[in-house]
Order: sequence, then structure tokens, then C-alpha cells
Amino acid sequence: MSRLTSITAIARTIDPQLRTHQFHLAVAVLGGLIVMAVELEQHGSIANAIGPAANAGVTVFLAWAIAREIDPDEARTANLAAILAVAGRLLAGPGNLGASLMFLLATRIALRSTGLKPTLLDGLVFLPAAAFFAGRTVTGWVAALTLAYALARDHRLPNPAGAHSLVAAFVVSATASAGVILSGAFASGGQAPGPASLALMAAGIVAGLFLPGYVPVSKTDYTAEMLDFFRLRSARWTLLGGSLLTAVVAGGPAMAGMSAIWVVLVAATLIARNLVPAFGPG
Repeated sequence: MSRLTSITAIARTIDPQLRTHQFHLAVAVLGGLIVMAVELEQHGSIANAIGPAANAGVTVFLAWAIAREIDPDEARTANLAAILAVAGRLLAGPGNLGASLMFLLATRIALRSTGLKPTLLDGLVFLPAAAFFAGRTVTGWVAALTLAYALARDHRLPNPAGAHSLVAAFVVSATASAGVILSGAFASGGQAPGPASLALMAAGIVAGLFLPGYVPVSKTDYTAEMLDFFRLRSARWTLLGGSLLTAVVAGGPAMAGMSAIWVVLVAATLIARNLVPAFGPG
């Protein structure tokens, strides 16, 4: 284990020499360039296109990362999720990066893909800070509460975290709530979801309900232990339940801003049901 793991247990490294990582980074860059081209066509300004392009690239990356947490044995799911995330971004608009980050952290903690329990710095500094950032929107606030649930649930899953995870859950909830209150997000009002956002959300929820489970054979990043069936199931239900709750509470902005979540659920089910051919690095 590296010095990094003594500071945080929630970081997973990216290795540019791995073909799978090269593939997903390339798709993220390509997605950003596609969105930039669309924005240039519509507005004709590079300055106005940079922000949406960066959002698209990060959205694709987050979709890939979340797919790794809910389907650790199948690289094809992450491949497909990354590609679908580009289409989802074009159909639904900019992704809510804070909310997607919350779901990534929630599934990572539930699965414990690193093999390490969250550190004190994770629970009292890093995660609360991320939750405050995400909580500046109602969508991100509910997603941050999902992260808090994952921290509390971690205390009851196999090889449970210590009691400090319950304290961390409270602190994350508090900082996320502070973020949404200070930003005035509740007073900003909502917007009606577009037909593409509604269709994408419906596809994601239905796919999530029909996603079959399995006993994982992959190992954790830092401890080389076998991943746990119950933790994988918890990660999947946390993602599905949390995203559905977020859409119900936040409405249209959540349905559009969480396209990365919907495409991950669709990709995982399509791969699990063998409804798409194999492609990309394994």
C-alpha cells in the first residue's frame, strides 16, 4: 500500500499504461470534443464551448468510474457506459458533476473496492467537503444524503467500518445541508424534464430493476481480497435507490443532470443480459 492510503481509502488510481484506462480516457476526450463542436455550431464561441466540453468529459469519466463499482468483474460495462454517457450528455444536457461524484463515492464505500475502510480524514474532511460542494444544488444535496447513507450502512456490512463511520454520515449530511441552504437552491425553483431526460431516466430505472446479481471474483485494489457479494448488492441498490429518490425530490434538473447514472444502469443490464456484443479492451 502506498502513502496515499494512509491519508485516504477512497482514491483509486488511473494507470495510463492500461488499455482499459486508455480507452476510457480517449472516450472522455472524444466526448468533450463532440460537445465542443456542437456548442461551436450553436453559439460560435470557443469561450462558451469550453465549459460544456469539460463537463462532458468529466461526465463520461464519472460514468466509467461508477460502472467499475457496480460491475467490477465486467470491463465491457464500463466500456459501454462511457460511450453511452456521450449520447446521454447530448440528449439530456450538462451533467450534475457533484451529484455524480456523490454516487461514485457512495458505491465505492458500499463495495469497498479499494479494500480499505474510510480513514478519519475521509470521514471528517474529504467527504464532508465534497458533500458541501455537491449540496449547492438540490440534486447534489439528495445525492450527498445517499453518500451519508452509504457511510452509515458501511457499519453494518461484512467487515464493518468502525463507529466513526456513523459520525462521518452525520457530518456529511450536515455539510451537504449547509451547502443547499447557503446556496439558496431550494428557492431557485425547478424545471420540467424534457422527453429525452424522462426516457433516459425510465430506461435506467427499469434496467436497474432487472440487473441480475452475481458473486464477484475480482479483488480489491490495495489488499487483494475478494470482493464481497453482499457489498456489491448494497452498492447496486444504493445507486438505484439513491438516484430514484434524487429524481423524485429534485425533479427535472435531477432527471437531466444524472444522465451518467441512468446510462450506467442501462449498460450494466445490457452487458449482464448479453444484449450487446463484446467490444473495447477487457
